Amino acid sequence: MKTLLSLKLWLAVCLFAVSTVSSAGIIWESTDGDSNFISFGSSSFPFTSSDTFGIFSATADLAIDAPVYTFNGVGTFASASPFKLGLLTASGWVSEAGNYELGAPNTFLLTFVKPGVVTSNLSFLFGFDLKAAANQNPVTSVPLPASVWFMTSALMGFLYTGRRKAAVQA
Repeated sequence: MKTLLSLKLWLAVCLFAVSTVSSAGIIWESTDGDSNFISFGSSSFPFTSSDTFGIFSATADLAIDAPVYTFNGVGTFASASPFKLGLLTASGWVSEAGNYELGAPNTFLLTFVKPGVVTSNLSFLFGFDLKAAANQNPVTSVPLPASVWFMTSALMGFLYTGRRKAAVQA
């Protein structure tokens, strides 16, 4: 019985974690008035890449809005306003897929994935003098996929079936 209770608690925690996930890019802000960037592709390291990166306003939708500033390889953006970063791909602008704070303060490695590309599909952007903005309200919310709801109902069904068999055998 304790196992069943802990399994239900674990399932509830997992559902909460999945329901709070969003695919929207992080909103960044400068720590000293200007942020500096250096880009590398997965096949161009240690040389700068020719990928085009863009800086958008914090409320921009990368699918329809134009960037405020674009750069290739190396760029500097001076602004006190929060902003989003994007990579120009064949299918349009995409936001970062992940970020990692490096050992130096206010320094991040941002990863972008080019959709539809099989090889050399990663682009890396080192950002200096930036931090995640305090207000991270995404512009659009991402709905929970139907697969999560179907998997949840299936797991609940298995839990109920297992409980009913245990009650019949006793």
